[in-house]
Amino acid sequence: MSIENRSSDRMEALRRTIDEGLVTAVYQPIVDLERAGICAYEALTRTAPGSAFSNPAELFDAAEELGMLWDLEMVTRRQSFRQASGWPAGVLLFLNCTPQVIADERFADTILAEVAEIPGLSPRRIVLEVTERSENQHVEGLHRQTMRLQKHGFQLAIDDVGAGTSGLNRIMLLRPQWLKLDRELVAGIDRDPVRTNLVRFLSHFAKLSGVSIIGEGVEREAELEQLIRLNINCVQGYLLGKPGEHDQRLSESLVERIKSASRTAGATATASEHANQLARLMRPAYTAESLRPVSDVAEDLLKQPAVRGVVVTDGGYYAGWCSRDRICSESSPDVNLSDIAGPAGRTLRLGMTIDEALDIVASCRDSELDRPLVVAESGRVMGLIEMRELIRAAAESCRAIQHRVAPLTGLPARVRCEQALEDAIAEGDAFDAAFIDLRGLADYNAVFGFELGDDLIRLLVDVIGQVVQERSGWKNDAFLGHLGDDRMLLLIRPGEVEGVARDVIRLFQNRLQSSGISPRAALSGLGVRTATATVAVRFLAVRDVPTHYDGALSFMRTEATLRAMADEEAAVNPEQPGYVVVIDPEPIPGPLRLAA
Repeated sequence: MSIENRSSDRMEALRRTIDEGLVTAVYQPIVDLERAGICAYEALTRTAPGSAFSNPAELFDAAEELGMLWDLEMVTRRQSFRQASGWPAGVLLFLNCTPQVIADERFADTILAEVAEIPGLSPRRIVLEVTERSENQHVEGLHRQTMRLQKHGFQLAIDDVGAGTSGLNRIMLLRPQWLKLDRELVAGIDRDPVRTNLVRFLSHFAKLSGVSIIGEGVEREAELEQLIRLNINCVQGYLLGKPGEHDQRLSESLVERIKSASRTAGATATASEHANQLARLMRPAYTAESLRPVSDVAEDLLKQPAVRGVVVTDGGYYAGWCSRDRICSESSPDVNLSDIAGPAGRTLRLGMTIDEALDIVASCRDSELDRPLVVAESGRVMGLIEMRELIRAAAESCRAIQHRVAPLTGLPARVRCEQALEDAIAEGDAFDAAFIDLRGLADYNAVFGFELGDDLIRLLVDVIGQVVQERSGWKNDAFLGHLGDDRMLLLIRPGEVEGVARDVIRLFQNRLQSSGISPRAALSGLGVRTATATVAVRFLAVRDVPTHYDGALSFMRTEATLRAMADEEAAVNPEQPGYVVVIDPEPIPGPLRLAA
């Protein structure tokens, strides 16, 4: 058969498949790890009996080659939309779309009309997943059309992040609400520190940018648990559910597994004395469901002059924002909130610190800065925080810093450390003291950045607090302060310091491994071959401080000597998980002690 005849036959077969609708849709669940429940389904195309194409890849390859992607995707969309009618509130539909089709000038009007035909379906429940069928990332008009679609309430997802065709340039251009990690990043992530650290970077970026991440291709429980530890929002894969009907449910055992892993991951998070500040700033939100008529909402707002806008929800889940002025100026009686509301912005969580909330605000779009910040847990709206209240709280936090509190850890800063040391020496009761820091942190910061280095410092503080609490009672018998950088000062009752040192080193390493952080392996994997290609706890201790020192200044001078002794040990054994130096110097002369 000639090439022309084969091409003609393929065209005829493709046209018949499209005209007769010889395709079906199956749905694969996407699981929200915070909710431990299904938050979305991805619609996947399958060829129906009677089609000349054996699989979807062959079908879409033919459509692209013959210039019929527009016609084929219209058929597959409509199949997906028809079955999505009547879905539970808060469940999204992920829809695969090629960049060429999205960039078409006809697309926005066409898909809006298609959605309007389905009862209960709105653009806010649809995520357009930008797929790739070629290496060419530049598609004329794609940015302009995606901006238009997002204004109508559609969300965007970038597929196969980490693969060759879904680069950072496309993420920066389209500003999606979702990123889907390529299967190659997820496969074996529990055993690969390089994959782990790359996903950790993406998770940190997503947190600051208001983007949700989906880990695709999850097939093993160990992969699922590692993604939970890395704060990934959602997962998808055969472990959670195979493509099938749109009413799948998670098994009770899997739900409990997710909740258990989340509790374990949460237990390793660093506590902060500022963690409850957002709860104190939060006030109730006026919420309304997206399909509620605007005229009804406007009538309510007239009775509540202090309310300056509405948090739009879909089954209680945050879906958008609409200002008071926009609602009250709408004259049409047939318009619903979903027709005029703006897209959902960044959300805050009650466990965040003021610093973390400010980081999110700093990365908001200009259009988001004139609205309150929505506080949400597991997607459900908890309340609002006005921007000015957050700024006021930040100012109070700055004043707290001026009052000698270390902002990174919330611990007493150097001035208060020296005062506590002076007071303890003056009282004369025996106590031990230790300088504690992280050897190798500078290398880690140089490779991974100070944000992740700060996470290690906070983890160290959390570990010290846990050990001291278990051994001697935190409030009654110990003082922990932050001298600066990664340097901590611990004052503790006599006889405890060596046991505390051993427990801190052991627990710190255990927590690193359970959270997926392996500085040694990660640094080595990225080519760092120095003698400090690991991060180790350094514990520099002195027994019975009041007997040997007459004041805080003389004690602080000991740190340099202790550090040098630890470095000598590290030169011999550079890969130890920790170093402990404990000294018992000569007592100071009696007359000098009395003079002090």
